[in-house]
Amino acid sequence: MGVVWTIPERCKRCYSCIRECPAKAIKVEKGQAKVIDERCLACGHCVRVCSQQAKAVLSGVEQTLEFLHQGHHVVAMVAPTFPASFIDFPPEVFIGALRRIGFRSVVEVAYGADLINREYYRLINAQDKRSGSQALPLITSSCPVICDLVEKYVPDLLPHLAPVVSPMVAMGRVMRKLLGPEIKTVFIGPCVAKKVESRNSQVADAVDEVLTFKELHQIWEQLRIDPAAAEPSTFDPPYAYLGRLYPVSGGLLRSAGLPYDIMNNEVIVTEGKGRTLRLLDSVQKGEIKAKVVDILFCEGCINGPFADSTLNSFMRKEKIVSYTDSLRTRISYVDWKKSILQNQDVSVRREFKVAPIVSKQPTPEDVQKILASINKFNPEDELNCGSCGYETCRDYATAVFQGIAEEEMCLPYLIEELQRTQHDLQQSLSELADAQEQLIQREKLASIGQLAAGVAHEVNNPLGSIMLYAHLLLQQLKSDDQKSRDLVFIMEEAKRCQKIVAGLLNFARQGNLSLRPHKLQDILQKLVSVVSHQALFEHITLSLDVPDLPAIELDDDQIYQVFLNLAVNAAEAMPQGGTLTIRCRHLLERHVVTVEFQDTGCGIPPENINKLFVPFFTTKQIGKGTGLGLAIAYGIIKMHKGNIHVKSEAGHGAVFTVELPAHIN
Repeated sequence: MGVVWTIPERCKRCYSCIRECPAKAIKVEKGQAKVIDERCLACGHCVRVCSQQAKAVLSGVEQTLEFLHQGHHVVAMVAPTFPASFIDFPPEVFIGALRRIGFRSVVEVAYGADLINREYYRLINAQDKRSGSQALPLITSSCPVICDLVEKYVPDLLPHLAPVVSPMVAMGRVMRKLLGPEIKTVFIGPCVAKKVESRNSQVADAVDEVLTFKELHQIWEQLRIDPAAAEPSTFDPPYAYLGRLYPVSGGLLRSAGLPYDIMNNEVIVTEGKGRTLRLLDSVQKGEIKAKVVDILFCEGCINGPFADSTLNSFMRKEKIVSYTDSLRTRISYVDWKKSILQNQDVSVRREFKVAPIVSKQPTPEDVQKILASINKFNPEDELNCGSCGYETCRDYATAVFQGIAEEEMCLPYLIEELQRTQHDLQQSLSELADAQEQLIQREKLASIGQLAAGVAHEVNNPLGSIMLYAHLLLQQLKSDDQKSRDLVFIMEEAKRCQKIVAGLLNFARQGNLSLRPHKLQDILQKLVSVVSHQALFEHITLSLDVPDLPAIELDDDQIYQVFLNLAVNAAEAMPQGGTLTIRCRHLLERHVVTVEFQDTGCGIPPENINKLFVPFFTTKQIGKGTGLGLAIAYGIIKMHKGNIHVKSEAGHGAVFTVELPAHIN
């Protein structure tokens, strides 16, 4: 396991760590953003931006406490950023709180910065005597993230990286010289990358453990120490001077006594992830001709991932400068200079090794194929929204190709898929509800049909006898006889009963279809020619909108019965006259043919819409309807594997739509 890793149960797929990681050292597996150790720079940016605290950092607490419990002479080496991080109590109290933990010596790493300044001064002045590619520019190497970045991702610039150790390493070596090799040195600062640097074989002799400021608070809490209540103390020698400015941008140059002016193009100072990456790219392309490039990755060490302060950058810088200025007059420059000379034999040089991270690059075809898999077929589909953590859609596609990203990371694609799934689910639920309704309706119709068949057969025979004997009696009476008129009424009512019985029998006999290819326009033309001569349609304007459609398989007699029923119902809804429009359409995408009967009549009240196809339901006067017409029509259409539905508003007419499949298997 590396220095930084992911806590799986806390990772919530926000991809903030991918967005922030300068090395793209995050691999997503099943939605979990895992750190790729060999690619990680340990800059700690992912730790800082993770709102779910899903990134963990290798802790130095346990090892430090073990050193102390074993009775070692443990030296606390404090990074010069501490005045900007511990603002609730004076620096002297902070030092006293460190001694309360058990540190036998407490020193400033800023002295290590003073020590390496001599080497930087020598290297920079030597630039004037060089020529060729090795002369320009010199990249400062105090920031371990910059060193790791050059070694892994910009190896071409390795010859330009200053072969100088960091202040932390220099200070560790000084303390071993002064106190002996058996001491234990613990660096305390805001930087995660220092944990990686301390393990590097080139400098592993200098530092035994690294604590972040957050881990220092954990030790105080674990040992139940109130740092604000500690007795004030001061740092142990050797004492620092202007090296305390190192955590501020440009602090290295100022403390080394090197010129830094906005008009001086020979020196470039920058900080922050974005500016650093762009500057290194320009240096690699030969666009920068400066002698010195001083870079701090975290917008100054005062803004490190564990700087542990609520102050903004400007106030932190002010704290560092004020602290440095307040101590300059307390320290004898002559004594400080003498100390530097006494420790000039401490090695402050190191080597850097190329450790390039090589990733397979996709071809344009590979990128296009991956983009197409997330519905990005054209350049305008590439939103470059950054929700996946990558700056552009093509960067994301490259990451997918390299196996460090997943298709499910594209938020617009997921939203589209979710909307599509939701639509499909709603459609499935609607179809299921329709199927359930149809099943219930069929069961009702089947039960009523069985009852109707039995009743019809039982009633039909007595009706025949009634009509027969009434007709015989009528022949024996004169036409003007009152009894004759009564017999005529009896016969008319019996005929009406026969019609009801015939309807019941038709309803009961549903199930047998004689399917043959027929054209709907022929059936509708026949319908119009028949009803146009009926008195019911005398004041009705018939409009037929039927294109030439291919023949479909149907039972023409039964479909004609349905259409006739719908036409008669429409005419009865327009007693004062109106327009009946019959239109037919072939919906190729749905493989159905629709026939609409639209009238301009009185419309249907909302409370009656769901009752229209229920047997024996009618709004007509007694003796004017049986309530079986639409029920029979519904059954016929369902036997054809079609649908029939209605849209209407009271007072605005109605539209009955019949859907028939273009083919019936």
